[in-house]
Amino acid sequence: LKPVRLRHLQAQCARVRRRACEAGSAAMGSTLCPMDATQTSKEQELRPSHEAPAGVVPAGGDAQAQAAQAAASRPQPPANWEPTDARGCDPELLVIASIQAFCPAALRRYLQRRSQVTGFQCFDYTTHPDGGFRINVPSHALTIDTELSDTWQAQITEKSLSQSSVVLVKVIGQAALATVEAGDGDKTKIRIVKQLEVEAD
Repeated sequence: LKPVRLRHLQAQCARVRRRACEAGSAAMGSTLCPMDATQTSKEQELRPSHEAPAGVVPAGGDAQAQAAQAAASRPQPPANWEPTDARGCDPELLVIASIQAFCPAALRRYLQRRSQVTGFQCFDYTTHPDGGFRINVPSHALTIDTELSDTWQAQITEKSLSQSSVVLVKVIGQAALATVEAGDGDKTKIRIVKQLEVEAD
């Protein structure tokens, strides 16, 4: 070959080799070190998410759910209160209901005292010949009695009170006739309602 043609072929071969090397380097670099992909991945990892993962209840929603569950499990107050026979009620419930009605500030002290004693009750219970009873709570100077004076019968009739539901409740400085009422006919849910004050020994 002539020298000029030889140099021309050598120059073409050199350009082909250089282009092949550049293409190979670019391909190798993108395979071993994908800079754009890494940056995109990091941005995705560092980007804060405002949505809770699937299956996880947000803190606020969890608190609301717990409040709703507690409200649903809380006992509902009775819809109706009706007079009931005091003789068929639990003496302990009668004591608590009387304290709530006549000296509510002392209820906590009574419940605390009751939780501390074992083997005996915090009140004295005696029966009357007619099936009635007298409950005395010495720690609170409280008395609940089914024995009613004849002098109060006119007042009981005037107020149309059920005789079997009426009891005499005495605390320091006060004596009153009250009725025992059951919520929705359930004698485990009772209350004492003061009706009128009387004079009693």
